[in-house]
Amino acid sequence: MVTEPVRRLERSFLLKCFDMQRNVRVLVIIITGIVFSCKCCLAADWSFTPSVTLSEMYDSNIIFSSTPVPGIPRGDFITRLEPVVSITGQTERTRFDLDTVTTGEKYVENPKFDTIDTNTYTSLTEFWSPRFSTDGNFRFIHDYNLESELQTSGIVVQKTERYQYTGGGGLKYKMSETLNMEACGSYIDTMYPAHPVGLPDYHAYQGTVTPVWSITPRMEIGLSSNFVRQEYPIFSADIDTVTEMISWKRLLSDTIKLDLSAGYYFTWTSFLTQVVRYIPPAPPVLVTKPGSGSDSGPAAAADIKKDWSERFSTTLLASKLQYDDPYARSFDKTSVGFTAEYRLSELTTLNLCTSYDMDDQVSQGNEKINYINISPAIEVKISENLTGRLRGSYQLETFSSQASPGVDIDRYIVWIEFTYKWPRFWATH
Repeated sequence: MVTEPVRRLERSFLLKCFDMQRNVRVLVIIITGIVFSCKCCLAADWSFTPSVTLSEMYDSNIIFSSTPVPGIPRGDFITRLEPVVSITGQTERTRFDLDTVTTGEKYVENPKFDTIDTNTYTSLTEFWSPRFSTDGNFRFIHDYNLESELQTSGIVVQKTERYQYTGGGGLKYKMSETLNMEACGSYIDTMYPAHPVGLPDYHAYQGTVTPVWSITPRMEIGLSSNFVRQEYPIFSADIDTVTEMISWKRLLSDTIKLDLSAGYYFTWTSFLTQVVRYIPPAPPVLVTKPGSGSDSGPAAAADIKKDWSERFSTTLLASKLQYDDPYARSFDKTSVGFTAEYRLSELTTLNLCTSYDMDDQVSQGNEKINYINISPAIEVKISENLTGRLRGSYQLETFSSQASPGVDIDRYIVWIEFTYKWPRFWATH
C-alpha cells in the first residue's frame, strides 16, 4: 500500500518536473522571440550549422565495477548517434548562439541501458562599446551518464538519470590598455528522479571576479576570487567554498608557454545530525542537532606547453584543488597529466592524453581514490566535411578506506567514429 506521504512526494516531484520543463520552454520562447523581433537582429548574419557523429565502441566494464553484477554482462558493444545543431546570429553589437546536442546510445547485450541524452546551450552577448560587453546564458541537460563525475570520487552506480538547469551571466570590461576585468555568476539546479534511492538533488550558486593585468605583451598576472555554495535539501547540508588564486602566464619563447596559479581555499559545512540525549529518569532519545565543520588548504595549478615543431607539441599539467562530490563529500585532489599531438600530415593527426588523479576525502570519511587514464587516438580528415577517428582508453581506479583495504577497478574502451559537418546554411552575409 502506498502511503499518503509517498503520494505527496510523488506529486511534488512531478509538479516540480512539469514546472521546470515549462519554465525551460517559456525561457527559450522568450529568448527566441526577443532575438528574432529585434530590428538589429533581423539584419544580423545568421547561420545554421548541423553535424552528426556515428560511433561504434566496445566497453569492457560498462558499469565500472570490481566484480560482475548478476544479470548484467560485464562488457558490451555500444552504438552511438550524436546529431548537433548550431545557430548563430551576429551584428556589430550583438551575438546570439544556440547549440543543442542529442546523443542516443544502443547497447547490444544490455538494452535496458539504452539512453537518449540532450544538452542545449544558448547565450546572448551584447557589445556595448569596444571596452564593455555583457552576456546571459542558459543550459539544459538531461542525461544518464555521470561516470566522469562519479568515478573520481569512488561512486559506482548504474546509469543515473539527471536533469540540470543552469542560468548565468557575466561581463567584461577593459579598464585600460593593460587592465581587464571579468565577472560572472550562475545558478545550477540538479535533480535526480531516482532520489531518494539514488543521488541527492542539489542547488549551487557560484560567482567569480577576475582582474587581469598585462605586464608585457608576453606576460600577464591575474587575481581570481571565486565563491561556490552547494545546498543539499535531503541532507539539510550546505557547503560554502571561497577560493583565492593568483595566476601568472608567460610566453617564455616563441615555442614555450607557461601558466602558473596558486592560492588558498576555505570551506565551511553546515548540517543536521542526530545525537542521543539522556536525562534520567527519562529513557534515551534521539534529537536533531545542528553541526558544522570547516577545512582549508592550498590550491595550485601549472601547465607548460612546448611546440617542438610545426607538427609536434606536448603539454605537462599539474594541479591541486578541492571538490565536492554528488553525495556532499569533500575531497582534496592532486592531478598530473601529459598530452601530446603529432600531425603526420595535413590530413592525419595522432593524440595522446594521460592523467593520474589522487583523491583524499577530507569530510564524512577517509577514502583514498587513485585514478589513471590513458587515451591514445588517431584522427583522419577524409574529406572537407567528413572526419574519422579511432580511439582507445584504459582506466584504472584504486579505492581504499579503513573499512576496505584496497579495491581495483579497471576497464578498456575502443571505439571508431565518423563526423560529418555540413557547411553553413542560411548565411546572409
